[in-house]
Amino acid sequence: MSSGSSRIRQLSKEILIYGISNVLGRFLTFLLTPLYTNYLTSNELGEIINIFSIIAFINIAYSYGIDSAYFRYYEVYKTENPKQVFSNAYFSILLLCLVNTIILELFAPQISSIISLENSVTLIRLIALIPAMDALVLIPFSYLRITNQAMKFSMLRFLAIVINVLLNIVFVVFLRYGPLGIIISQILSSAVALIILLPLIIRNLHFHYDFALIKKMLKFGLPTVPASLSAIILQVADRPIMKLLTSSHDVAIYGVNYRLGIPMMLFVSVFEYAWKPFYLNHYKDEDAKELFSRIFSLFTIAAMLILLFWTFSLDFVVRLPFIGGKLVNPSYWIGLDIVPIILLGYFFYGVFVNLTAGFLIEKKTQYLPIAVGAAAIANIGINFLLIPKFSYWGGAWATFIAYLIEAVIIYLFSRKIYPIKYDWASVIKTIAISGIFILINIFLPKSNLIVLFFERIILLIAFLSSLYFLKIIKYSDLKVLQSFLKFRK
Repeated sequence: MSSGSSRIRQLSKEILIYGISNVLGRFLTFLLTPLYTNYLTSNELGEIINIFSIIAFINIAYSYGIDSAYFRYYEVYKTENPKQVFSNAYFSILLLCLVNTIILELFAPQISSIISLENSVTLIRLIALIPAMDALVLIPFSYLRITNQAMKFSMLRFLAIVINVLLNIVFVVFLRYGPLGIIISQILSSAVALIILLPLIIRNLHFHYDFALIKKMLKFGLPTVPASLSAIILQVADRPIMKLLTSSHDVAIYGVNYRLGIPMMLFVSVFEYAWKPFYLNHYKDEDAKELFSRIFSLFTIAAMLILLFWTFSLDFVVRLPFIGGKLVNPSYWIGLDIVPIILLGYFFYGVFVNLTAGFLIEKKTQYLPIAVGAAAIANIGINFLLIPKFSYWGGAWATFIAYLIEAVIIYLFSRKIYPIKYDWASVIKTIAISGIFILINIFLPKSNLIVLFFERIILLIAFLSSLYFLKIIKYSDLKVLQSFLKFRK
């Protein structure tokens, strides 16, 4: 096997090393969505989805880039006084959390008028604690990352997720607390993480506030906020907009089926985790650009295989038995057809991830916020344009188009910053062939699931055969692709 192929296999192993805890955690979190479909009304679930989308925006405001500044200035003060950097960052977030939480608690009755749930005032007062708890563990978790305590970091994050899932089963399934149970579960799981991290926090606190240092940290951190905000807009802005323009019921259908795009999201996220150290280790190789081009082609093949496999599996997956009924309650199946669109959106985010390599190699990252920001603005505009007419279909297409715009813009910049001769013919053929098989699947009769199962197996085999006979994938790539898709050593 060529040296290029062996290095691609190395990337596959790194995906396993870096991604396993992330995959398991996200998968456990995903299981909460089908659980909610069986124990909450669509109105309740829609409100919860909307609330957590808003919390994502609040989290950006609570961190205000200070975590990025902590990474930057920890290295500067590592030998001199690292506790000072930790303390400045932590006390700044703590002060902001206290002020904002008090304001939210005081105005809870006014805010609760916006949502239509029982005990909404109580819910708002509890919800106000969630972003505060998230912010209070932000710097301790950053400390674990920067001091190379990856295992402790991963285990603690995973533990919090496991506790959250178990508490949801207790409060939502057994005690039937509904939305209140979801909020309580989130607070308690975050509290456990904070309690475990308390000894670390206390050890690193230095009770002297350095105003000159915090000024430097803010100068570094605040400019990162627009980029973080743009990324969040791309991920969750569609839910609040949909709630504003339609109903909680439509938000619930959209949110549940959006989450069914998890296979592509996991694939892209673990690839992203491993991709950066890989290209930074190999960009000086003589054949680096050829290697990166081949990885992009294989990434596309893997992504399209995931797209087809998951799309063909959905009719069977949603019918699997689960706590309280089916994996996804039948009342949400009406939105299953948007899942391929969401999968494609995640794929184009993966294209963006691939193309960002050259910007970090050349240290010209100022172009990245431009692409993300433009996509975020487009996302908001397209959502407002399409959702009133097409509801959750509009949200799905807005997501897809926004990620496509992000990928196109970053590609146009990359041609000047770090030009790579990608095999666009093979990439476009792969996407086009997968699109043809998606269209074929649409017209297959779905009355007999057994027949449909075998028809879709044939379609998958035909897809892979097409790639082979068109020489898009070569025999030498098969083992590489297998290791890329299967997270194994």
